[in-house]
Amino acid sequence: MPEYRLTRALLSVYDKEGIVELAKVLSEAGVEIISTGGTYNLLYENSIKCIKIEDFTNQKEIFGGRVKTLHTKIHSGILSKRDRESEELDVDLIDLIVVNLYPFEDMIKNNVKDMSKLIEMIDIGGPTMLRAGAKNYKHVTVVPSSKYYPELIEKIKNNGIDENFRLKMAIETFRTTSYYDSVISKTLYSIDTNGELLEDTGAQSLSIPIEKVLDLRYGENPHQKASYNSVPTFADKNISDFFINGKIHGKELSYNNIGDISAAIRILSDLDANSCVVIKHSNPCGAASRNSTYDSFMAAYEGDKVSIFGGIVGFKGVVEKQSAGVLSEIFLEIIVAESFTTEAKEILMKKKNIRLMEYDKWKDIIFEDSGLFEIKKALGGVLIQERDASAPKNEQYKVVTKLAPNSEDIEDLKFAQALVKHVKSNAIVVVRDKMLLGVGAGQMNRVTSAKIALDWAGDRSKGAVVGSDAFFPMDDTVRLAAERGIKSIVQPGGSIKDEDSIKACDELGISMIFTGTRHFLH
Repeated sequence: MPEYRLTRALLSVYDKEGIVELAKVLSEAGVEIISTGGTYNLLYENSIKCIKIEDFTNQKEIFGGRVKTLHTKIHSGILSKRDRESEELDVDLIDLIVVNLYPFEDMIKNNVKDMSKLIEMIDIGGPTMLRAGAKNYKHVTVVPSSKYYPELIEKIKNNGIDENFRLKMAIETFRTTSYYDSVISKTLYSIDTNGELLEDTGAQSLSIPIEKVLDLRYGENPHQKASYNSVPTFADKNISDFFINGKIHGKELSYNNIGDISAAIRILSDLDANSCVVIKHSNPCGAASRNSTYDSFMAAYEGDKVSIFGGIVGFKGVVEKQSAGVLSEIFLEIIVAESFTTEAKEILMKKKNIRLMEYDKWKDIIFEDSGLFEIKKALGGVLIQERDASAPKNEQYKVVTKLAPNSEDIEDLKFAQALVKHVKSNAIVVVRDKMLLGVGAGQMNRVTSAKIALDWAGDRSKGAVVGSDAFFPMDDTVRLAAERGIKSIVQPGGSIKDEDSIKACDELGISMIFTGTRHFLH
């Protein structure tokens, strides 16, 4: 195999950062530079000798610049194996490709849905050259981003663009073009020709662009590596930025931290302003809705003073001095809120490790992050489903018992339904006065979940309500609830033995509502 020699480079970049400095180094090293359009003009303005792409190919740009590098002479020079055939064909070899792409993703961030504008920001020539150079990394160096310029410059100055570097750049190039195509695919999949957002149409295949945002301390356990990754969305702000810039104090976030913060935000999205939720292992262990964040927190804390230890507390509002004083006395991993008053910060920041997360800058979008789908790893593949975006407050309530719940009961039933949707199945919650009193989560049968929730609520269950994420297969849960003084139940219904549960309620003086919507969560 012939030794790698750098004699000719092709520079064609949308992002011009650092390109002049790189071109100067190439020129000083005696490398011939070919360049396109705006890149050529910038280099010419800086007195750097270079050849216009059309002078190299003897072909002018056509179709408004859509075709300028899609030419046999360009791709022969990139893809040549540097063998006898290349010599016989007298191929003008190109040894270095420096290309970055039209910023299609910026269109999404700027909420551009005009199909004609989106189409024109799809780069064709750039990815083609990048992929060609990456394929031929044995003979060609390909650089897809300005972040690699310093390393490239160092190697040029030291006469050492080695094969390991070329392979690394080839791999980064394929990652770049794959991500780029995924962004385009996801975007065009999401809108119609008029720029209207579409529901999931059930495509047979779907590329999902995922970009690493943060390296995390570890995964679910310390021996597991982990990262947080974002998916582009039509918004001027990306919620992923919240995890980068929303932390105003404390240690780095872990995998479990981000999972718990996400769980808190999702629950708060279904609750009223000033509500508070306490999260442990992604399940709510305390929650309440009151007129102030302080009153909500104190009620949520009262609901379970044990499980809150080492948990996270989320607020749908501002944390003030009074709340901070109590919070500072509890061992917590994270507090997430719209914002913290100056006095609250002074109190809480005395605790070195606690993370304080503010979502004020993202409050207009953070509770709307429903997304199109959820992904779960499965044996040999992945499971994809729509998010359970059903709002419990808007579900159809059907009274199925002789006794109807009163207006106060209805408020508690709605609160219970909003919470149980976010508890791992089989899930049961006990609620009174819009305050969570007991949770039964993740049990293999429903009556055991009910027993756990009611045991935790204890005597407080008298006059409370019960919420269930799925139907009662038998009337045993109703009878257990009646023993503990429960006055009303909300559940989806749908069991072949619904009538048994209804009869038990009528017999025991309990009102019950069916919603018709199940909320399994695994």
